Amino acid sequence: MTETFSARPRTIVALAVVIIAGLVAAAALWAKATRPVRETLAAYTALITAANRQDIASAESLCSDRYRGLHRLRPAAEGGIVGLPRNIHKNFQAWRQGTNVWICPTNRVGPVYQFVREQGQWRFDGPVGLLRGRNELIMMPDLTDDSPPSPASNSPQPD
Repeated sequence: MTETFSARPRTIVALAVVIIAGLVAAAALWAKATRPVRETLAAYTALITAANRQDIASAESLCSDRYRGLHRLRPAAEGGIVGLPRNIHKNFQAWRQGTNVWICPTNRVGPVYQFVREQGQWRFDGPVGLLRGRNELIMMPDLTDDSPPSPASNSPQPD
């Protein structure tokens, strides 16, 4: 009887070690899976800060080469930088879209911005669409390669 009793604590300890190891592994996998979105949100926050300070040099360093090639950053008269977002709502959405990350900084309805990985950092690549109710995404005509085609681009064009 004492043999069974002494084996029981060892079994409980072994089971506890296995459970803790499983939880640590699950947390590590979760951290790895969400890392791109978390890094993108840090870049987005830095972009908002640069835009609100009207710091053109910092904002340009946070934008992709494609975006900088298409848009010249300049201060806006009302504050911020023309074409860059200036806030984020507490109920924002962020998700992976292929190799990129998309952020809807408003209360689940509003513009969606794309971030691309360039030179080891996440960079702002501009708006890609408009998120409407029931998660309906209306794509903008100026799409990047990783974006799905917009419904408008599938319709026949007049000659």
